[in-house]
Amino acid sequence: MPAVSVIIAALDAHDTLGAAIDSVLAQDFSDFEIVIAPDEPADYSAFAARDPRIRVIAGVPAPTGPGPARNRALAAAQGDWIALLDADDLWSRDYLGALTRAAAPVGAAFGRTSVLEENDRELRSIPPQNYRGRVNFQVFARAFGSFHGITRRIPGRHWRDLFAEDVLFDMETLSLVGGEAPYVREAVYTLRSRAKSATRSRAFIDKIGWHYQTLVALIDEGRTMIGSAHRAEASAVFESWAAMNASFLQASAAQPGLRYQNYIFSLKL
Repeated sequence: MPAVSVIIAALDAHDTLGAAIDSVLAQDFSDFEIVIAPDEPADYSAFAARDPRIRVIAGVPAPTGPGPARNRALAAAQGDWIALLDADDLWSRDYLGALTRAAAPVGAAFGRTSVLEENDRELRSIPPQNYRGRVNFQVFARAFGSFHGITRRIPGRHWRDLFAEDVLFDMETLSLVGGEAPYVREAVYTLRSRAKSATRSRAFIDKIGWHYQTLVALIDEGRTMIGSAHRAEASAVFESWAAMNASFLQASAAQPGLRYQNYIFSLKL
């Protein structure tokens, strides 16, 4: 059985998935499997030929969303640890090894996210480059972008069928290990936004505020794995993200074509 299951949901990802997989295969830690869940009927089976540790599960007739796709991969996964990678993105070579070592005593650890511009230069870092503390809810409140890590697998855990379900999952992870977790800045998750990424679609931008409200309600009502001691802090994260989204919508109305991450960078947070 592999130590780590790498979960990848794939939608219209044939042009980027190969690079994402290559970044996993290049890890200095080899005890993993990659489980790819196509969120469409397109054939991704050729990617399994790259390495015996790669499995591509059956596709679906029509897209279901990232949460359900990740859950299908999770149901097929065999590892004791779970790591999430989007089909657009990349890991540094020491990502899995460094995070697995840091997470072992507590059950979770997080790496740094490098948000790239279109020219592949770093636009911003989550958390900032000079951050040296542990990961807590305050870090999430100012992240405004993917901020993942590795977590010990727990029966019954899953991603929700909502936008920002990955953020909720990561904050559940944080609560389950006591509200703070090790941060390994050398373990880098590279976030590469492309024009057809779901998070850059108008539908996502216009609807995400409603989804944030729904997530806050789930947290406040105790319908997540976020413990009562952390619910106020977790709700404040989504309230912070909702405020940022509203600010971006106002700015983008006056400046068509403005990108979300570029707008956040302009604020010099």
